[in-house]
Amino acid sequence: MKKLFLLIIFLSGCAKSIIPLPETVIPGINPNPSPSADYGSYPANYQKILKDFLKANIKQPEDAKLEFVNKPRKIALDHLGDDYYGYRICLSINQKNPKSIYTGYKNHFFLIYNDKITLHLFDSGLLKIPFELCVHRTEDRTIFIDDIPDLPVPEITPEVTIEEMDDPSLINKVPRKEQDKSYTQDIYILCNINNKEFTYVFNQSKNMFNESIGIDTVPFETVEFSKTHILGKIDDKEILINRVSGSIYYTDNQSSNIKGQCELLDNKKF
Repeated sequence: MKKLFLLIIFLSGCAKSIIPLPETVIPGINPNPSPSADYGSYPANYQKILKDFLKANIKQPEDAKLEFVNKPRKIALDHLGDDYYGYRICLSINQKNPKSIYTGYKNHFFLIYNDKITLHLFDSGLLKIPFELCVHRTEDRTIFIDDIPDLPVPEITPEVTIEEMDDPSLINKVPRKEQDKSYTQDIYILCNINNKEFTYVFNQSKNMFNESIGIDTVPFETVEFSKTHILGKIDDKEILINRVSGSIYYTDNQSSNIKGQCELLDNKKF
């Protein structure tokens, strides 16, 4: 832990520059994280955290262009014999060189713990960011080659500048047909698990999945959508809803795969 801490201090101390790291310090995903691991709080203001960090650590930040590759997600890393926990997020950044020429997009990996960036790695001539650090694979998103659409697929996120990146709406703007209500509108779900009612609402265009408890709303920290399923995770609780059959599976640290049934109410409510 001390080795990485000293390394981070060294990086942050370099005025307006970031030093590429050798292969020996690239972390790998820990496949068996501790059940009691502390990932820190969810970085709800991660755009602002990244913006402040980049403005302080890269050259000509006013000219840099970037794309969000993903949103914060819990990750456990194994590095130099120690375990590290936090929320990872990746950006693709295009910067200008001293001759004011853009050098091309490079992938950047950030690990955030309690609103602090504890690790920053990026593609360089000596270092390549492992694909697994930025992309979470799920079976729901896998397809066969013949299933790849022939028509162009619109970009998921727009290109933005560092000055714009703390606007939360930027990474939620996904081009979709206005009439696709199942994607753009709030959908309300009433579920029964062990004879108890649970109410959920989701909006795929906003990447939102919440549980309603009385007059309070509890958002899931990690949300994933596919054509057939909705997955939400918060702390030790996981909810998986089948959008076709309406079945729901509930899992926490005290129970595993409790099955229930939901009414898919589209956007209707009293």
